Amino acid sequence: MDDGHNDQQKVEKKKALRFILSYVKRHLTEVISGIILLMAVDLIQLFIPRIVQHTIDLLGEANFSYTIITQNMIYIILLAFGMVIIRFFWRVLIVGTSRKIEKEVRHDMFAHLQTLSFSYFNRTKTGGLMALMVNDVNAIRMATGPSFIALTDAIFMGSLSLVFMFSIDLRISLFSILPLPIIILMMSRFGPMIQARFKAVQESFAAISSHTQESVSGIRVIKGYAQEKDAHSQFDSRCEDYVEKNIKLIKIWGFFFPSVTLLASLSLAILYLLGGRSVIVRSLSFGEFISLTMYINLLVWPVIAIGWVFNLLQRGVASATRILELVETEPDVIESERVNGEIKEIRGSITIRNLKFSYPENNTPVLDGVNLSIESSSSLGIMGRPGSGKSTLISLLFRLFPLNEGEISIDGYEIHQVPLRVLRGSIGYVPQDPFLFSDTIFNNITFGLGEDEVDQHEVERVSKLTRIYEEIIGFSRGFDTVVGERGVTLSGGQIQRLSIARALLLKPKIIVLDDALSQVDASKEKEILRSIFSEAHDTTIILASHRVSTVRSCDNIVVLDEGRVIESGNHQKLMQKDGFYSRLFNLQRLEEEIV
Repeated sequence: MDDGHNDQQKVEKKKALRFILSYVKRHLTEVISGIILLMAVDLIQLFIPRIVQHTIDLLGEANFSYTIITQNMIYIILLAFGMVIIRFFWRVLIVGTSRKIEKEVRHDMFAHLQTLSFSYFNRTKTGGLMALMVNDVNAIRMATGPSFIALTDAIFMGSLSLVFMFSIDLRISLFSILPLPIIILMMSRFGPMIQARFKAVQESFAAISSHTQESVSGIRVIKGYAQEKDAHSQFDSRCEDYVEKNIKLIKIWGFFFPSVTLLASLSLAILYLLGGRSVIVRSLSFGEFISLTMYINLLVWPVIAIGWVFNLLQRGVASATRILELVETEPDVIESERVNGEIKEIRGSITIRNLKFSYPENNTPVLDGVNLSIESSSSLGIMGRPGSGKSTLISLLFRLFPLNEGEISIDGYEIHQVPLRVLRGSIGYVPQDPFLFSDTIFNNITFGLGEDEVDQHEVERVSKLTRIYEEIIGFSRGFDTVVGERGVTLSGGQIQRLSIARALLLKPKIIVLDDALSQVDASKEKEILRSIFSEAHDTTIILASHRVSTVRSCDNIVVLDEGRVIESGNHQKLMQKDGFYSRLFNLQRLEEEIV
C-alpha cells in the first residue's frame, strides 16, 4: 500500500518537473546566457581573494611599494565594477525570464479555465483558484529563477572555491570544510517535511481566500441575518489554522538556518586553529591564511544554496502538482470531431428529440424524453414549477453541459456539428441571476462586442428598448457610472434590464431569457416584451418563466413537470385544456386583482 503511494508520488513529481521545464525550454537561450554571465561574476569573485593574498604577502618583502598596493586596489575596483555590470544583465536574463514564465503559466491557467464546463466551477471554490493563481504560480517563478541562481552558485562557485582552497593548502582545506556537507544531509532529511508542510500552508491559504471571497460576495446576507460575529469567528479560525501551519514550517527553518550558521562558524574555527598554527610555524603565509578565510566565507553560500535550491524546487514541484490538477482537468464539453467548419452562422430553428439529461452528481433525470420543434424566427415559452428542468433545457441549447441521451439539432445540423463559437455567439442569453462586472454601465452593456463594433447610439437605443435608459441618465455619471461588484449598487430589476440590453445589442439569431424579468413589475415587463418582439422579428425567441404574463404572447408554449413536457400549444389552446397552465393563469390573475 505504502509502496504504491510512494510510486504515485514519484510519478507526480516527475510530471511536475516536466511541467516546469516545459516553460523553461521556451526561454532556454535567455536562461543559458544568464547562467554564463552569473558564472563570470562568480569567477571574478574567486579571483579577488588571490589579489588580496598577493598584496598581503608583498607587505613583508623588500620590493614592497605603494605603487603595487594602488595597482592591486585598482584591479579590485575594476573587477567590482565589472561584477556590477554583469550582475545587472544576468539578473535581467534569469529573474526577468522567471517573471515571463510566471506570466505564461498564469496565462495558460486562465485560458484553460475558460474552457472548463459549468460543472467544474460548481464544485470548485473561487478562493482555491485564486490561491493557485497567486501563491502557487509565485512558487513556480521561484523555482525557475532564484533556484537557477542558487544552483549555479552551488555547483560552479562551490567547486571552484574548493579548487582554489586546495591549491593553497589541501590539508587545512579538507579539515576546514568537514562540517559543511552536514548541511546537505540536513536538507535531504528535512526536504520531504518542508514539501508536506508547504503544501498544507498553500491549502490553508486557499481556505482563507475562499472564505474571504464568499463573505464579501455575501455581505448583504451576513448583515441581513446579523451573522457578522459568526463570519468573523470562522475567518479567525481559518487565519489561526494558517498561522499554525506556517509556524510548523517556520520551526523547520528555525532549526535549519541557525544550524547552518553554527556549522559555518565551526568551519571558520577549524581554519583559524589549523591555519593560525601554520602561519606561526611559517608553513602558510599570512596572505594565504586570509585568502583561505575569504574562500571559506564564499563557500558557505554555495553550500546553503544547495539546501535553498532543494527547498525552492520542493515548493515549485508541490505547486506544479496542484496546478497540473487544474490544467489536466478535461472540460465536459469540447469541440466535437464531427464539427462542420463550414457553418459560419445559424438561422435559429431548433429540433429536440427524446432528450434525457441527468447531472453527474445526481442520477435522477432532470429532463426525461423531451421533444420540441422551434421554427426559425418564432417564439417559444417554457413554463414549469421550480426544478422542473427549464434552466437545464436552456443550458443544453448552447452546450453548457454534455448531452446524456437524445438529440438537439440547429438548422438541421446535429448540435455537435455546429462550432461552439458560432453556436454560443449566435445566442443572446440572459440567465435567472445575471452577472454584471465591476465596470461602467456602458462597458457592461457592450461586453459582447469588440472595441470597433461599439456604437453609442445603438447602446442608447437598446437601453430605451429595455426601459432602463431614463434611469441610467439619472445617475450622476450616466453610462459611465461604475456598478459595484456583481452590480451591487443596482436593483435586481435594473441588473436584469441591463443584461437584456446587452443581449439585444449583439443582434443574435436566438434570444433566450431565463426568468430574466422576474424582478421587473408587470407593466414594465409588458413594455419590454413588446419591444423585444418588435425588435427581434427575425430572431428566435425563447422565454422561460414562472409567470404566464411573460410567455402568453409566444407562438408556442410548453409546460414542463419533472423533466417532461406535459402540455404544449399557444395561449388560447392551453387555456381550453383546463390543465396546469390554465390553472396557473387564473391563479395569477386572481392575485393581480387582489393586489
